[in-house]
Amino acid sequence: MSGPSLLDDLLVVDLSRNLPGPLVSRLLGDLGARVIKVEEPTLGDPSRHMPGGKGGTSSLSAMLLAGHQSLALNLKKDTARECLEEMLITADVLVESFRPGTLERFGLSPTALRQRYPRLIICSVSGWGQDGPDAQRAGHDLTYQAIGGSLAGGRGMPAAQTADIVGAWSATTSVLAALHRRHRDGQGCWIDSALLDAAGHASVMAWAAETESPRADGEPLLLTGAVPCYNLYPTKDGGRLALAALEPRFWKRFCAAVGRRDWLLRQYETDGAVHREVAELVAGRTREEWVGLFAEHDIPADPVLSAAEARAHPQVKVRDLIREGDDGLPQLGFPARFDGERPRVDASTPGLGEHTGKVAREFGLAPELSARQRRVGGIGRRFSFKRWVMALAGRAAPRGLGKRSVKEDES
Repeated sequence: MSGPSLLDDLLVVDLSRNLPGPLVSRLLGDLGARVIKVEEPTLGDPSRHMPGGKGGTSSLSAMLLAGHQSLALNLKKDTARECLEEMLITADVLVESFRPGTLERFGLSPTALRQRYPRLIICSVSGWGQDGPDAQRAGHDLTYQAIGGSLAGGRGMPAAQTADIVGAWSATTSVLAALHRRHRDGQGCWIDSALLDAAGHASVMAWAAETESPRADGEPLLLTGAVPCYNLYPTKDGGRLALAALEPRFWKRFCAAVGRRDWLLRQYETDGAVHREVAELVAGRTREEWVGLFAEHDIPADPVLSAAEARAHPQVKVRDLIREGDDGLPQLGFPARFDGERPRVDASTPGLGEHTGKVAREFGLAPELSARQRRVGGIGRRFSFKRWVMALAGRAAPRGLGKRSVKEDES
């Protein structure tokens, strides 16, 4: 761990998969929390199998899982669920992203967990939320954006997984708020974090525009291409230029710099005429030529960069936003600094189930796991004085305390 560690006294148990839930745990881990990633024993988190990476490790899993401990558990098995509950005795946060009702079918409903572990903060990240007519429907970032309104201002595919990423930040903020309240009153809570809600927040400009009159799908808004001063334009060399001269003073500078003072009063026209004229002008120079001109006049406009180009940009490098981890794979830094330092976990991506034995021994489970146990995620149990003392202290022990032997669990 390098940089400030703000949450180093916290234990996060992560049952989630794909992007939003794991990003919540990664953000908490960047801030110093210990994260135990519980993964399905056969394939693990789907991020492990995304294209791109090296040495058999995907770049996405490196950005989401690095610094975590990986515990392979098949939660369909009683022994695996008991192992999970053993960790929840001392855990501060549980992150999960199952469809609503799945934990209950495992005998681990959030309501029951709240009763057994009253200090536990459970963060349920779901697509549509825990209730409502669509709660059980399948979905992905694109569909949450579609229903949440954040796609309506344009006709192209979105460039980022807005609902997933905004949803992860929303859930992380909620976890931090719940931790603050627990510090005050000692009580945990159950957080219902819906990616649909996050997509709705990403549509704040669209909601504001709706107060004038309803807008149709594909109808551009102020910040999605409706006005010529805030738009994307092709350049001579096949690139694109992002012109963001939204305020009148910047538009005035732009018009003066390109010798088109006749555009001064046409900044917010939406009939397309000025759009075409600006597009024709921009197409006459290369990206770099425009960069030099706009830097000279302090106009907010920049070339549209690829991910590789962005990584090499001087400002991105100075900010140390992305760097190589111990395994040579890219890692995103936490997007804020504390007293000048950015929190960061400098660690390699764990192999699937790499820490199963270590975690099992730590939490009073069978110290030696057979190959078969690791494969199916069935972990034997042994009596733990620590567990018994904590149970007597009012923190309920998991189901089946002391009733199963290792041999019975393997059968």
